[in-house]
Amino acid sequence: IQPNIQDDHKQRRKSFAYWVRKSLRKKDHGLILFTDEKYFGMDGIYNRQNDRVYASSRQEADAHGGIHRLSKFPKRIMVWLGACKEGVTTPIIFKPGETLTHKNYIDIVLPHAFPEGQRLLGEDFIYQQDNATPHTHKDSLTWIRNNFSRFIDETKWPPNSSDLSVLDYYVWDAINHNIHWEKVKNYNSLIEEIKQVVSRVPKQTVTILDNIVSAYYTPRHLAFIDII
Repeated sequence: IQPNIQDDHKQRRKSFAYWVRKSLRKKDHGLILFTDEKYFGMDGIYNRQNDRVYASSRQEADAHGGIHRLSKFPKRIMVWLGACKEGVTTPIIFKPGETLTHKNYIDIVLPHAFPEGQRLLGEDFIYQQDNATPHTHKDSLTWIRNNFSRFIDETKWPPNSSDLSVLDYYVWDAINHNIHWEKVKNYNSLIEEIKQVVSRVPKQTVTILDNIVSAYYTPRHLAFIDII
């Protein structure tokens, strides 16, 4: 899905690309820990092109799974994850119905993200988050500044730029499509499937991540930002 880029977003994206080229060394792009949150619903995913049932009649098709029913108020679980050139962090899986606030971001997410970044990338890793309200709350930023030696702050990361994060660009979609949705019957089975799939995220993450971040350094990328 192409992000909804407005004129002011284009300028922010261009400023970000210039900042990366000016402020980060070439090897630093491999030290970025991208982070994000995503909801996973009990209804799973459905693809009209791929999820097909071949049958001689509508009735036969329906009897063999031809109807994909969606809940009016689907049950869902929020997951936090980090990704970098060395792979992915262990996930944080929130309680059913729980949402992200600045309080649980400070109490649960950040204290988990810090050692995970060190484990994967070492002491000099760079923490990235988007501009969601819990991330940019003054208390969240205070915690980050007091604990992370390097991070991309809210004045630098451009809004509506999910295409610049390896999680939105690749990882979340890979997880969604590799969950065995037929095994998901309740919250516990959904949680177990998410854990299993996250543990199997392939090393292609490294290649895709390098392709995304390396683009920040090229004039071609700056031209792309101008016209998107």
